Amino acid sequence: MAEDIYTIQKEASRLLTSVLLTDARLQIPESVKSASKRTSFDPSALATPFLPAPIKCTELSTALWALLATFGNAICAERYGLSEQKVVINSDVASIFLISFWLMRVGGKPISDSELVKRYSIYDTTNQFTLWRRLVTNLYPTRDGRWFHLHGGLNSDRSLRMLGLPTHKDVADEMEAVKGLSEGVQQFDAEWLDIEANEYWRQAGGICFTPEEYRKTEQGKAIADDALYLLEEFHGENLPPVPWPRVDTKTYRPLEGIKIVDLTRAIAGPTIGKLAALFGATVVRVSNMKLPDLGIVLFESNMGKRDAHLDLKAEEGRKALLNLIEDADVVLDGYRPGALEKLGFGPTYVHEVARRRGKGIVYARENCYGWKGPWMHRSGWQQISDAVTGVAWLFARMWNVDEPMMPFLPNSDFQTGIVGCIGVMNALDKRAKKGGNYLVSMSLNQLNSFLISLGTQSPEVQQSLREMWPDMKLRHYDDIHRQMRVLLSDLPKVKPQLLNPKYFTTIKAELGVPDEEIAFVGPAATYDTTKLGYDLGSCLRGTHEAKWPDEG
Repeated sequence: MAEDIYTIQKEASRLLTSVLLTDARLQIPESVKSASKRTSFDPSALATPFLPAPIKCTELSTALWALLATFGNAICAERYGLSEQKVVINSDVASIFLISFWLMRVGGKPISDSELVKRYSIYDTTNQFTLWRRLVTNLYPTRDGRWFHLHGGLNSDRSLRMLGLPTHKDVADEMEAVKGLSEGVQQFDAEWLDIEANEYWRQAGGICFTPEEYRKTEQGKAIADDALYLLEEFHGENLPPVPWPRVDTKTYRPLEGIKIVDLTRAIAGPTIGKLAALFGATVVRVSNMKLPDLGIVLFESNMGKRDAHLDLKAEEGRKALLNLIEDADVVLDGYRPGALEKLGFGPTYVHEVARRRGKGIVYARENCYGWKGPWMHRSGWQQISDAVTGVAWLFARMWNVDEPMMPFLPNSDFQTGIVGCIGVMNALDKRAKKGGNYLVSMSLNQLNSFLISLGTQSPEVQQSLREMWPDMKLRHYDDIHRQMRVLLSDLPKVKPQLLNPKYFTTIKAELGVPDEEIAFVGPAATYDTTKLGYDLGSCLRGTHEAKWPDEG
């Protein structure tokens, strides 16, 4: 029977209507549930799963885009009277969104172009992308027969010193680096590495658990009942409702006039701000020119944002940030848990600033492990979450190997970014109706646990994916850079539709060359009237002043 055939669109629709919209923990208002009747899925997109993954990356990304766009549609109905507007979600675009920074072109050049590499490498102040230091962030066997995901973060020094290895080393090729680092890790048991890295060296790292093992850990049990995001309301300050800003608009985007301070790095946190800018918000990212950053990611994640350099350890920088926050609607925190509290800008103080001004604020924070449990304080990255929650072992099972394999894409990062933007929209909607301050909390582990709970692709689908992508049968030591070379070289042959030019958008950028354009993955949502898009292209760090554009 045709109606029994599994398709991406059917599953995304089911996830939207029967899973996300019915989850009481997400506190989704009736206006959004009603607006979902005007949300549909583009039938021209690929119907059969195509990403070489055992988990439902495409289906969940599509469903989350649908929820985000539906939230936006409900807000548009309230703000602009667009009560009959429909929105269509394209699952192809929702998929390539998950590898978007690998697909962008700057000045017509791919991100691998040597001239572009030279430009974004200015942010690699710790030489992380030498072979020896880059491959610290990788999965290695331990002395006791387990697997540990070592991580260099933005500076591999601590991880290398922990292993008793040199912090810099010239090696001839990647496999020489893998061999030397693997020998270093194999000196130690997994439990020793886990405690040593996280508690003494304060460096990310994690044991590679199966999903079943992770659920039995104290951390897994601590957040087992947490939804995709946590939304807390604070009404004790008697802060009144904050009406949506009055704007003179030609695009009718839901977040126009909303001001967001973006204090994030890497991928998940910046994606929240990038999506908010797409949906119309004014976003000022606060960066520090003295700190390392992921340049290849930043070129794309700064889409639609202004970027201002501030040293938050200096009084002048702290004062400038406070001035931004005093006129902000949202603050995004993507730093290591507790880092902004130490600088004086945690949720307690930011909410106090809002109370003093008489206008509530949304504080949205993102981390790796979740917001309760014994590991919540730990630093973490997408690879660490994928290792500890069991995603890597699910990939191993799909490819019938007895060693964990890391996902080829930063799925949990990008999808946590979508979740964060949904949570922010929800909190802003509640602020408009009820007033008060809000705290939105999300994590990579919450996203991964939810994704795993949806089940894996059927054995038949997994077999078809293995046949479709024979070159993706990789090893434990193949980090995302090694994996993406294979994926991107095969993608035009395997699924050329994903590179359809209509899925990409072009805008002028400020990345060091005058009048240069950046081509990037466009929105996965298309409305009848609302026109999603960026007011600004991407920019280099420190391009703008630390003030709102309406301040002159």
